[in-house]
Amino acid sequence: MQYPTSKNSLKQQNKPVEQSKLLKNHDRILYVSGLFSPPKVQEIPVVGMAKETEEWSSLFSLVLIAGFGVVMLIISVIGSYGILATSRLEAHEQMLLQKLESMKVEKTLMQEEVLALKTSPEYIELIARKELGLVHSTELIYYLPPSDKDSSRTDN
Repeated sequence: MQYPTSKNSLKQQNKPVEQSKLLKNHDRILYVSGLFSPPKVQEIPVVGMAKETEEWSSLFSLVLIAGFGVVMLIISVIGSYGILATSRLEAHEQMLLQKLESMKVEKTLMQEEVLALKTSPEYIELIARKELGLVHSTELIYYLPPSDKDSSRTDN
């Protein structure tokens, strides 16, 4: 069976004409014939109250979205995982890393001192002289009276 392809048969077909809905930004939308077309809706006359209700509804939606954005901004700055808390934690981490580094240096010095105390008689003698006030048996000790400068320093 063949389909009618003549011009007359195509013209005889009745296509219902639908009116397109007027869009607010109609001048910005480009409709390509065959690909896009404006939505086909029967136009309903908008009464003044309905238009006002629609405007209030859109304003309420805008305020609701803006409020949500403000709340999210506040949470991202002040919250427990926010920018301020993160920077505070990073500063604390840096302080702890510096403290750890100084403790490692102190540990190394103490290990060297322990090794010197175990193996070096000269170091043991130095510590005994410095901290305990010991002297060698062949040394002479001279006790000097305190000078005026020394006594003035002890009075202060």
